[in-house]
Order: sequence, then structure tokens, then C-alpha cells
Amino acid sequence: MKKGLTLNILRIPVTSGVITVYIEGFNEENSKGTVYAELNKEHVAATGFNKKKTIVRAIAKLHHKNTIHQDHHQ
Repeated sequence: MKKGLTLNILRIPVTSGVITVYIEGFNEENSKGTVYAELNKEHVAATGFNKKKTIVRAIAKLHHKNTIHQDHHQ
């Protein structure tokens, strides 16, 4: 039996910094997982059963949050 938490980390360079994505779960087929994404001290999380769709959803949430944050500063 494994102890501890295993995370997959994905880094995506963008013009405003680096998006860091932490992927937790999705170990077995049809198992739930969580994806955490961060960029410039903004954090979001998404959960789901499909790993690729959940990663895309987390990045989309991060983009939306970052866009709203930039609009308030203009």
C-alpha cells in the first residue's frame, strides 16, 4: 500500500507568467480527481472524472478569474 499524496505537475508558459497545474487523483478508470491551477497568485480548482476535460476546465476558470481581476485594475 502506498502512503502519501501523488501529484502530477504541468507547467505551461504564457506571456503573463507560468500556469502551474497540479493533478490529483484519476488513478483508476472512472475515478474522480481534482485539478488545481495557479497563475500570478490566482488559484482555482476543478473536479471531475475525465482528466483532460477537468484540466481544460481548471485552466478556463483560471483565465476567467484572471481576466476579471485585470478588468478591475484598469
